[in-house]
Amino acid sequence: MPGKGVALYGYFGHGNLGDEALREAWIRALSPDFEVRTLAPPRLPKGKGPWLFCGGILQDRTSLRSLLFYVAAIRLAARGGPVGLVAVGCELSSPLGRRLVRGVLRKAGFVSARDEEGLRQLSALGGDVRPARDPVLAWPPPPRGGSGPILVNLVPSLPRTVCKEVLQKARDLAEKLGSPLQGLVMAPEDARALGGLPLLRPTTPKEALKAIASSPLLVGARLHALELALVAGTPFVPLPYSAKVEGFLSLVERDLPARVPRTPDRPEEALSPSLREGLLRARARLAEEAQKGIEDVRNWLRSLA
Repeated sequence: MPGKGVALYGYFGHGNLGDEALREAWIRALSPDFEVRTLAPPRLPKGKGPWLFCGGILQDRTSLRSLLFYVAAIRLAARGGPVGLVAVGCELSSPLGRRLVRGVLRKAGFVSARDEEGLRQLSALGGDVRPARDPVLAWPPPPRGGSGPILVNLVPSLPRTVCKEVLQKARDLAEKLGSPLQGLVMAPEDARALGGLPLLRPTTPKEALKAIASSPLLVGARLHALELALVAGTPFVPLPYSAKVEGFLSLVERDLPARVPRTPDRPEEALSPSLREGLLRARARLAEEAQKGIEDVRNWLRSLA
């Protein structure tokens, strides 16, 4: 039976399947020993902790307002109990952003970063930071298909010219491979960047993982589309529109003979046996590292009892 309660805070309930995958992953990892409740913006933390904050919350890339909100939420949560920042992403480019995060690190009793760049930035700000991986990477692989359509995931923050070029190359690739082509919507706004494609709109991370597992190839921009492809064993072509995607790729590529191709116009590279084997090695290693990061959080929570 679950014991002490834990509050999990993140960008949940807004239709982003990546954040929903984080919620499911942490609940799955913690619920054997803890009763987990979740809270999300625009609500602020209320009540006793311990509180766990997850996701790419420590960033000023999209807006400083987002960072200000999460800093306020962390400070407020710390009044009600211990605070952990678990497998968080960190993308800071402004002096104000760095000052704000330096302040909240003093409020946190536990900090882990999901990639090397986040670890570097948070450590430089004075945090006692552990390495971790996104807990989604610890999910067991689903049955592999491969007979479904090639999937394309784009985000509207990509320049229109880039989206247009990627879509045309994906169409050429699908024609070359004799495969249908479909747009994968991981967040509601993605549909705007996938003009002209029939759309696949999974409603849960499980549905998204199943769809990706049935695809021969994913061309993806969102971090969690690429992470789910790795879990599924589906080859992928990443579109690194942000530092968090490059951070993930740097972890994956430690097990590869060469970089993952960043363009979908050369299928022989994306679908090569050596790349597939390397991706499977990366999946196994990152699953172990993700499980280690989960266990670190569990041990910290146990130490609070």
